[in-house]
Amino acid sequence: MIISNNKVVSINYMLKDEAGTVLQGNDGYSPEEYLHGAENILPGLERALEGLKIDQVIDVVIYPEEAYGPREVSLIIEVANGDLEDHAAVNVGEYIQLFDGTEAIVVEKNEDHIIVDANHPLAGQTLYYTVKISGIRDATEEEIINGVPSMPMANSCGPAGCC
Repeated sequence: MIISNNKVVSINYMLKDEAGTVLQGNDGYSPEEYLHGAENILPGLERALEGLKIDQVIDVVIYPEEAYGPREVSLIIEVANGDLEDHAAVNVGEYIQLFDGTEAIVVEKNEDHIIVDANHPLAGQTLYYTVKISGIRDATEEEIINGVPSMPMANSCGPAGCC
């Protein structure tokens, strides 16, 4: 069986940045499942996995356009202290929820305002994946309708208690 639309694919992966720093992965843990063709994973990664078979391992470079997009200056926003519930409780490096529900990280704080960045943390970055195909199966009708694989209750994607 090969990876194509409406297949549930199980993968083990390692994600690194340009410097080779590991950002995330599930190597050594239970595979992560996604429904191929349902936009459950990054477009560049999904395209790279198309046609692969069980036990194949692939190294994939994904540029920002096929991942989280470029960093957008318009998503770096100045917020007046008066617009915050508790300015004193806000710290640089923390995520806060903006008035429209968007999450943003506080990058600067001063007497009058804070500056937040609502870009995805990986926006503008080239991503380096190593992926092993651990399983492929036909999706059920329910999975196709829902656009995601069914989640068995006993599996874990990582260390105990992570999910």
